[in-house]
Amino acid sequence: MSTRSENTVIINQPLEKVHQAFTTKAYWEHIVATLSPEPGQVHEFTENQAVLFEVLPTTLLPEAVRAMVSQALKVKRTITIGEVAADQLSNSFVADVKGTPVDFKGDITYKAEGEDKTVASYVSEVSVNIPMMGAAIEPKVAEALGELYQNEADLTSQWIEANL
Repeated sequence: MSTRSENTVIINQPLEKVHQAFTTKAYWEHIVATLSPEPGQVHEFTENQAVLFEVLPTTLLPEAVRAMVSQALKVKRTITIGEVAADQLSNSFVADVKGTPVDFKGDITYKAEGEDKTVASYVSEVSVNIPMMGAAIEPKVAEALGELYQNEADLTSQWIEANL
């Protein structure tokens, strides 16, 4: 079973610059260095895909999950970057939390809003494969992902402002 969630965040930058950031390795290096208190690394990068190794300390986890986890989680997240067409960009991602029965994936649609904003709409699916408990934990993980998406949007705006 899995839980589906939808989240919308605003990136205070034009769509073209958002796409340009996504196709820049330095952008992803900034994301893995600053999204979490514990830095991660860009494992692989091409213009249309970034494979990130990220670390999520237990303090960022929902309380229901913290009780079951004794150390920081190592996440492998693969982002596939689309092309801009008709003032829109579609990316997708898959993430696997090493050593746990948790994974998540999703699609993100970025749409230009005016000349200086981009609206990012996430449709995510979270799976926690723990009998009898997974269904109760999945919505909490999905909620935490919503916060993560907002933090990443804020970092994206800041990085573009400083670098593009």
